[in-house]
Amino acid sequence: MATPDFNQYNAYANADLSKYAGEWIALIGSAVVAHGKDFKELLARVKKEHPAETPFIAKIPAKEILIW
Repeated sequence: MATPDFNQYNAYANADLSKYAGEWIALIGSAVVAHGKDFKELLARVKKEHPAETPFIAKIPAKEILIW
């Protein structure tokens, strides 16, 4: 059985996140719950809106270096 952390990573690895190129994203489960260019603002927003959850946070590469 897959762990919640693995499921979040799997959702990240298999999703088309190109519309977030150059931004940070926060996933809870398989849903992108926040995105933005400033990591600290993103983290604060996710902590406020989802205090009981542990998000998976990643930086999506800029389109110039995006490889799919």
